[in-house]
Amino acid sequence: MAAMQNFLALIESKIQALLEGTMDRLLYPGAASSLSSQLVRIIDEKIQAQTDTREKFVPDLITLHVSPEKWDAWQEAMPTLNQVASEVEATWLEQGYQFRVPLRIQLAQNPSLAVDALEISMALTLPSAVTSKTALQILPPEAPAEPIKPEHAYFIINGKEQFYLNKTIIKIGRRSTSDIQIDDPMISRDHLQLRAQHGHYLLFDLSSTGGTFVNNQPVKSATLKPGDVVRIGKTLLIYNQDIPGTGVNPTTRIAIEE
Repeated sequence: MAAMQNFLALIESKIQALLEGTMDRLLYPGAASSLSSQLVRIIDEKIQAQTDTREKFVPDLITLHVSPEKWDAWQEAMPTLNQVASEVEATWLEQGYQFRVPLRIQLAQNPSLAVDALEISMALTLPSAVTSKTALQILPPEAPAEPIKPEHAYFIINGKEQFYLNKTIIKIGRRSTSDIQIDDPMISRDHLQLRAQHGHYLLFDLSSTGGTFVNNQPVKSATLKPGDVVRIGKTLLIYNQDIPGTGVNPTTRIAIEE
């Protein structure tokens, strides 16, 4: 028993070392420790629950269920998750355990999860499954069911520029692929996201460093109403809608003067 506990503690520390930095930035401080602990615990439980005492296999399919708001950010964790898959497989193999097929980690969206939430599930795949070793499999994003955008919604940015909100998902931050890119060192690369739902835009702060404020109140999520003032970094975005006219502006880049 003691030897097994020492082995589980060893693999947990290895996984945590790989996840530190990436997970703490992606979710919250301490996320690496929490995720590594959960992974090891669930793997051990799945092994112990097998009724065939002659051969016990390590789960070979790990699914991380994440919120749609963090989907793009999770894509950047692919190299780290790939390393975790390799480490988990190699370490359990060294201890004499078996895998039916090479270990895979995959991501799946769960719209019911909070922005920083994460759920883990594991399974044994059929022996005939063919996969490449430690390949990170990504499920295609699930689009919301028939999202309804607000009509003629737009932001007035810093009292000067109008940006019409013509998409069901709008990304705002310093990243060059953002729909509204803002060159402000006080704004995170993936700072916030808007998602259309039932004729409204829902705002989600993506665990930004500086936070998001709506009408001077810090928020993690909010339903935007005409006249709401969103503040991120040095930037003010005044939300409005229901005016005549449309805009064709798939990407807006805003520079903030020092």
